[in-house]
Parts: sequence; structure tokens; C-alpha cells
Amino acid sequence: MIENTSGRSAAQKITRGAQMLKGAARTAGGIASGNFVAVAQGAVEMLSPKVIAIILAILLFFTLLPVMIIASIPQLLFSWATVDDTELKARNEHGSKIAQHYEKVIDEQEEDVNPDMYWLISIESVRTKQKIENISEADVRLSVERSYKKDTKTGEIHNKSPDEMMNELGFSDDEKNWASLMYSSLNYQYLDPNSEYGDADGLPNYEGVMLGESGETQVVYYNQLDSRWANEMYGKSSTIGAAGCGPTALAIAISTLRGKNVDPPAVCKWSVANGHRCEGNGSYHSLIPEGAAHYGLKVEKLGRSSARELEAHLSSGKLVIAIMSKGHFTSNGHFIVIRGITKDGKVLVADPASYKRSGQTWDMSIILNEARRDASAGGPFWSVE
Repeated sequence: MIENTSGRSAAQKITRGAQMLKGAARTAGGIASGNFVAVAQGAVEMLSPKVIAIILAILLFFTLLPVMIIASIPQLLFSWATVDDTELKARNEHGSKIAQHYEKVIDEQEEDVNPDMYWLISIESVRTKQKIENISEADVRLSVERSYKKDTKTGEIHNKSPDEMMNELGFSDDEKNWASLMYSSLNYQYLDPNSEYGDADGLPNYEGVMLGESGETQVVYYNQLDSRWANEMYGKSSTIGAAGCGPTALAIAISTLRGKNVDPPAVCKWSVANGHRCEGNGSYHSLIPEGAAHYGLKVEKLGRSSARELEAHLSSGKLVIAIMSKGHFTSNGHFIVIRGITKDGKVLVADPASYKRSGQTWDMSIILNEARRDASAGGPFWSVE
């Protein structure tokens, strides 16, 4: 008797299709709620790495649209519950708790232990088969402890790369791809040149532009949207204009402090060659301390600094590189250079995406409140001289 498998095959395809679409709906709901842990989980539940990449790219593009449209997508297309869904709310709440656990445990470690929290979340989520609700504080602590090793003789700390951690856990290539895609959705740094955050100010390029009036630190200014290199590739997946804020900020600091111009393409090339480019995203936070040291600058990791500490570093002629979160400078993640303090306590910056913002003064409270709380590699502030 020949078994009729056509019905079973069709059912399997329908089941898989529904699973993929529901994953897309959960991803959209996560974006709408602002919780990217849920976003990543929704994408990974669709199982196919190629589909994950496509869906994430589409949905991350859609974040430029009003949140109400995104929140409507699951309900309009699939007739499923939207961001108010009880399950999604529960996962969002647990995702927030996980992030808090990571912040707490990382803060308890020695100063040189600087794991990237988003990588740890991504790896742990894949390790537990995307069952985020099953991740406990004990799992988080073990995850952080796995992220580094300490030399018993010298006491030197080695922070493991994501590949090292995933290899130790025996991840397959597909699992590595899932973790990488999750990381990209969690730690997004792309700049849309047409958004309010990027402006070319009508200048064909910024060659020879300096920032700083008499009595202020004179800063060599570079802009990632400069016509000389905006369309040059930064790694394999994007351009300097879209993803090169980190190398551009570093180029500003190097050229200013070393007295020898090193432009953004040169720093981008070094970043890619030395593993600091996060493909599909921007730059790993490690680019700043390691890149600055490579180019001969003295670096101090300031972590979550106070206003008084930042003012002290800036008053002594140092520059401070900062990684910012959503707010006045970015819709996701963005590196800037803090170049000085005015007599009335206002902050001066060199913004790699905006010459206009670089000419404004800013309240210290804005800088402190919008600096990325979950920065790794000793951030969100690094003092360089």
C-alpha cells in the first residue's frame, strides 16, 4: 500500500508558514514596544537564517515609520494579537529583567571584565533554544563568567570574542548566524542619511574644517557623510556613510591629538582588519579603546561617568568619545566626540553625522542621560589624550 504523503506535506508547509508569520508578527510587536529582546526572539523563531535576515531587514527599515503602523502589522495581516498580547507582554517584562540581571552581574566584575551585554543575551538565547523566559539570574551569571578568562599567574583578563564563546558552546554555523542576527537587531547603529540625524549641510566635503573658537580645543572635523568617502564600503555589508560613525569619531580624536591626519577610510580599514566591524550593524564598542591605543593615544575607560569627572577630563585638554542611545543624536546607536565645556557649563561636541549639531552647545544632562547605559569595553565614555 502506497502511503499518501501529499496531505502531510501540505500540512507541514502550512504549519511552518504559520510559524514563520507568527514569528514575524512577534518581531513587529517587539519593535513597536521598543523591546529588541522580543524582536530578536520573534525573528529567530522563524527558523530559516535567510528568512530571518530578510524579515529583520524589512522590519528594521520599517522602524523609520510611525510606531502605530508597525503595531498594526500583525493584526492587519495575520489577525493575531498585537503588542497588547499577554504572552508578548510577559516576554518583554522578562527581557527587561534579563537586561537588568546582566547589568548587575557585569557591574560586580573586575574593572577589566568588559563583555558586550547584547552578545551575551544573543548567545544565551540561542543556547536555550530561544526560550527567553527560562533564562534565570544564575544563567546570566554563568554567561558572564564564561565571557572571560583570567591568567592565574599574571592576573590579566582576556575578554573572549563572540566566536570564542560560541565555539566553546559547540554552536553550529546556523546557531552562530542566529546569534549574530539577534545581536544586530539588539545593537543597531545604522544612520539613514535622509533622517533628522544626518545632514550634509550642502557642503561637497568637509576638507580643512576645524571646530573650536579661540580659547577652545581646536578639533579636526570629519563627517561620515562626506562626499569623499560616504559611499565607500565599511566591511562587506554597508558604507561609511551609513555605518561609519565609530571610525569617524576615532579619526577625529586621532587627527586632533596626534597632529597627523588619519581619515575615516583609514580607520575603517583598520577596524575591519582587526575584527571591530560588526557586519550588518556598525562597530563593536571595543573599536574605541583598542583603536585609540593602536594609533598611539592614551585611553581611559570612564564607564558611566559623572558630570564632574567628564568636566575634569575635558578641562585638561582631553577628548571624550561617547556612544549614545536614542535621543538628540540618534534613533538607535551613535558615536560622538565630546570636545569641551563652555564657561557656563555647556558641552561642545563633534558629531560625525552632523556639522550642525557640532556647532551647538548641549546640556550636560542630555549627554549623561542619553549615553548608552549598556555599553561594553569600558564605555559609554572613553577619555583619550
